[in-house]
Amino acid sequence: MNRISTLFAALAGVLLLGNMAGCGGGGSSVPVQPVNPMVPLAPLAQIFYDDRGGIPDSVRVVVRNEEAWQAEWNRATSQRDDPPPLPTVDFDEYMVLVAAAGRMSPGDRIQVDSAGVRMERTTELEEEVFEVIVRTVEGCARIAADVYPLTIVRVPRFEGRVSFVERVDQTQCDGAS
Repeated sequence: MNRISTLFAALAGVLLLGNMAGCGGGGSSVPVQPVNPMVPLAPLAQIFYDDRGGIPDSVRVVVRNEEAWQAEWNRATSQRDDPPPLPTVDFDEYMVLVAAAGRMSPGDRIQVDSAGVRMERTTELEEEVFEVIVRTVEGCARIAADVYPLTIVRVPRFEGRVSFVERVDQTQCDGAS
C-alpha cells in the first residue's frame, strides 16, 4: 500500500512540475484551463421535477432574473391543481435552468447531470461557455399514455453563453421484445 501511495505522490509531483514549467514566461500563450470544470450537480440543485405537461415542448431555458423566473415557474406548474409557491432564487448568485423533454411515455425522464465552465476557441477568439449536460432517459413503459418530463435546477450564475449538450439513454428492460 505504501508503494502505491508513493507512486501516486511521485506522479502528482511530476504533473505539478510539468504544469509549472508550462506556465513559465517563455513567451508562449497561457494554457487554456477550465474555469470551473464539469461537475455533477448535487441533488439539492434540483428545484422542481414534474411530468404533467406544464411545458409540453422540448425546451432548454436559462433564467437570470425574477421576472423571467416567475413566468417559467407559472408555465412549469400550470397543469397542477394546487401549484407550489415560487421558490426563492438569489439571481445575484445563481441562475435557473429549465429543461423540458416534450411528449414522452410513462417512465421516461429528463435530468441535468452536470455543468461547468469551459473555454471554447473559435478561429478568432476564445470565450468562456457554461456547458450543461442534459440527459433524457427512455424507460420501459408499455402504457399508451403521454407524459411531459421537465426539470428545473439552480446553478451558479454565469453571464456568458450557455451550451446544452444532449445525451439519450435507454433503460435496460426485462422481457423487452
